[in-house]
Amino acid sequence: MRDLATRAERRRASKWARRRPTPFGAIIAAFVLLVGSAGTVVFAQLAANGTAPWVSTALSAAAIATTVLAIALRRRP
Repeated sequence: MRDLATRAERRRASKWARRRPTPFGAIIAAFVLLVGSAGTVVFAQLAANGTAPWVSTALSAAAIATTVLAIALRRRP
């Protein structure tokens, strides 16, 4: 009976490990946000839209925050 309990605990722990954010994933997310910010700047230049600069600023801020998260998640020895 004890063996079944440890299997269930291991299964739960392995599911949690798959969902835990990693530094590499955070850097990828920051890069995607930065590309979105650059795309918004290009759109603003072509369309002369008033909201595009605000969207670009928000995406840039999110990219910075995600990069800080990646540094915080970095594994330390």
